[in-house]
Amino acid sequence: MDATIFTFLNMGALLGWTFVLFLLLSQLSAIQSFLPLTIQQLTLPFFDTPIFDTTISSPDDRLPIINLLLFLEGICFIEVGRIAIGQLKGNLVLGVILHLIRMSCLLIVLPAGLTSPSDTKVMISTLVLYSWALTEVGRYPMYLFPSSAMTRYVRLVLPIVTFPVGAFAEAVGAYWHLKQLLLVGADDAATRSPFHWVQVGLLVMVVGINSLLGPTMAYPALLKKGLPVLLGKKGKSKSTRKKKD
Repeated sequence: MDATIFTFLNMGALLGWTFVLFLLLSQLSAIQSFLPLTIQQLTLPFFDTPIFDTTISSPDDRLPIINLLLFLEGICFIEVGRIAIGQLKGNLVLGVILHLIRMSCLLIVLPAGLTSPSDTKVMISTLVLYSWALTEVGRYPMYLFPSSAMTRYVRLVLPIVTFPVGAFAEAVGAYWHLKQLLLVGADDAATRSPFHWVQVGLLVMVVGINSLLGPTMAYPALLKKGLPVLLGKKGKSKSTRKKKD
């Protein structure tokens, strides 16, 4: 029963991240011109609704794309919980840090970045979303088809490209937002709010981890797993062992 539930969760997550990737691609002008008008009208609102609309009494309205990503991150946290209780293999500390960084970006960095008048900030936020979507679309098939060599290959090789791009974009976006928060005057009411300093702490964490620990610890670990698969060394070593036996 549990296995069936988690299989459906994995299928739902794969469909969700595939939809996110489709939404991102649908915003490209080169692809938009080929999409039917109905599809364009359905995808545009995911990025067009402002996260804070002062004309509406509720300031908690978020971009639909952010709400979708929060839901998908909820599934990721279920996976982290399963790692914690031993149901899944994985690095628990890395999983907690990774998804804490993602939640910080989802709640602080991306809402401001995606609605910014600056094209550069929008581009950096979009790069973050592309890196996440591509990573997850490449990850979930291995959960659904664990015996497939192809899904394992994609799972291990794809992050070699998506991780550095995503980590860099997250760090840049977090740094820009952190700078804005720190430029707020000391007498401003915002600086007297505990939430203000929670945001500052989370953004410092994102910048610090992505700038220091990412390149020196996380990425080398990814390369250690992914490069032998990419270069075909793992398969060759196994075949030579069989011949010796």
